[in-house]
Amino acid sequence: MVKDEVILRVRILKWGNSYGFRIRKAELKRLGLLPGSEAVVRLERRRGPVDLSGLPTFKGGMPDDSLRHDELLGRDRLRALKGRKA
Repeated sequence: MVKDEVILRVRILKWGNSYGFRIRKAELKRLGLLPGSEAVVRLERRRGPVDLSGLPTFKGGMPDDSLRHDELLGRDRLRALKGRKA
């Protein structure tokens, strides 16, 4: 691995008519990248079955849940973190 290289395992997400993935802030900071920085990404297909059991689920099923995905996911992660500290 090259010094200025980081290897991440990410899930491809759908945003409207596009696809993308999230990169943790810590990884960007480690590489000295900021929002808007240019980077090179190499995609590689993962072989074998994909375990979806770790994906969060949202109870309530409100019609706008898909529009509020980031907010709901953040709230779910915050609850999980608070549960670990207790």
